[in-house]
Amino acid sequence: MSSTPPIYIGVLGLAYDGKGKFLLTQRNQPEDTEVHLKWQIAGGGMEYGETPEQTLAREMQEELSVSVRILSPQPIAKTSVWDLKDRSYHITLLTYVVSLDNQTPKIGDPETHAFKWMTPNEIATLDSLPLTREIVEEALVILENKF
Repeated sequence: MSSTPPIYIGVLGLAYDGKGKFLLTQRNQPEDTEVHLKWQIAGGGMEYGETPEQTLAREMQEELSVSVRILSPQPIAKTSVWDLKDRSYHITLLTYVVSLDNQTPKIGDPETHAFKWMTPNEIATLDSLPLTREIVEEALVILENKF
């Protein structure tokens, strides 16, 4: 009997600056060339007993040393199966569009190589993790309807 690949829930915070740019981070994971230096939305895995909002707060503090204000209470939900060279897993991403309210991010996590504020057009050209571009596109729709 084969084992079922794991299922992960990731909670992400897509920071928006109010002027058309989003904050992405660049992954630092040299031992895994399939994800190393790819651009991604900040966040991480939900831990046992956490709510999505608690995961969001913890991950944004760990990765970027910031607290966030959620701009839209409904997260963008995306699910995918990621097949890598030596493993496969099912991931569900819950992404909140957030504001940093004039805080300056600082890299606080060894898994983060860099961060940068970028326009959606810049993001579209990046080497990024799966679903990143689709989430940014959906965030634009949410922001256009909200503001």
